[in-house]
Amino acid sequence: MTEPTVTTTTIEAAQPHPTGCTPPTPIKRTPEEHARLLALHNSYPLIWLTPTISLGPWLPTDRETLVEYLNDARIHSYLCGPPFPYTLQDADLWLGMKVDRMSEKGTPLDFCFRDWSRGGKAVGSIAVSNESDDVLTGDDTGYWLAPEYHGQGLMSKAVRLLLHRISMVEVGKRKFNAHAFIGNYASRRILEKTGFVVQEGEEWEKTIVKNGKEIRMWVLRLTVSDEDVEKWELVEEAKPLDSLVGK
Repeated sequence: MTEPTVTTTTIEAAQPHPTGCTPPTPIKRTPEEHARLLALHNSYPLIWLTPTISLGPWLPTDRETLVEYLNDARIHSYLCGPPFPYTLQDADLWLGMKVDRMSEKGTPLDFCFRDWSRGGKAVGSIAVSNESDDVLTGDDTGYWLAPEYHGQGLMSKAVRLLLHRISMVEVGKRKFNAHAFIGNYASRRILEKTGFVVQEGEEWEKTIVKNGKEIRMWVLRLTVSDEDVEKWELVEEAKPLDSLVGK
């Protein structure tokens, strides 16, 4: 009697996720396991930042929105990850990697900002990490937000909420690394408000090559203790409009 053949599928990390510099490691799964985790991912409950703006999973229907925003110079100019021009094929590849961007408990690590006053349109992205504290080279948090939503405090709120809820409490991380292009003071301020500190000195100088140009980056670090996590200033979630309850 021969052993049954187990078919596996690999979600290839063909590109870094749109918020960071390091691609996820491909993971082989059976089709059944992939389908189970994908259903778990897509049904993750929404987190409300305002009565009309939520954080939740990225969905296949967001492919055209990804192309729209990641080809916007006001966004892609400050990201080191996505290809440019960004195509529907790029979006499909990235959206297909969602199962490989989940915690061991089945929590997404990439979240989508949705504006329900615009029919649930995807307007931004934030990613947090489940990497070991020993891995401090990539981005333990990364993000982008549509320009029309800047200056509303949405990203600062989302970073504090997800870092605590997922990376610190669920995963148990205590050390975090992040980057911002030198000159991108808005991103630096978001990280500093969360507790990240810019690392000074020649040993912390970092550059990447983007579109043939060398770009210098700030390296920021955050270290918390168990006591810090217990005393973390929790972000109060908003109550959605009555018409949006159950979305």
